[in-house]
Amino acid sequence: MDELIKDIIYSSIKNLFQNQPDIFVNTRYTNFTEWNLSYHLSNEIAKYIFWLNVDLDVTKRNYNNRRPDIIFHKRRTNSLNYLVVELKKSKKDNQSDICKLKEDWMREPLNYRYGAYINIWGKDNFKAIVLINGEGQEVNDSCQYIPVPSPSKILLTEYKIFTSNIIQKKMKANLLDNLILETYERRSLNYKK
Repeated sequence: MDELIKDIIYSSIKNLFQNQPDIFVNTRYTNFTEWNLSYHLSNEIAKYIFWLNVDLDVTKRNYNNRRPDIIFHKRRTNSLNYLVVELKKSKKDNQSDICKLKEDWMREPLNYRYGAYINIWGKDNFKAIVLINGEGQEVNDSCQYIPVPSPSKILLTEYKIFTSNIIQKKMKANLLDNLILETYERRSLNYKK
């Protein structure tokens, strides 16, 4: 599974270059920004990680201005926190984002399974590192290209049901935890009287 996430990142970057060959071309009417790049790359990654929600953060006002650029997760639960991506568009390499991913997103309470630092500064010019168990592993041409999957409607429905069940079970577990805590607190108060 760990190799698969590297292959997904590699394939998504390659697809971005293939599907958007002029993405780095600026005109007098348009300006290419890091946010544009995040948007297009998240669309490519979402073709592989189709069962999760994808969120982009442009303003980063929440979480002390430390939210990553791209997030793959299931909303309303931390049980399916899967991938966080910090993306740069610069020849200058700024790997401090790797520490940010490890410290803010891959530990308690969020516990994202994978993190990725991706720097793309031109067509076919990129550096990508995937964080697996807190260790950085480079994404390069030794990774395997995976064609974009074409999931059937049946498979999509099964994934939707599966993830919904996980969310419901987690919500029930949280309710049970809260009920146990409230009961314990009430009993503690009664013993003090």
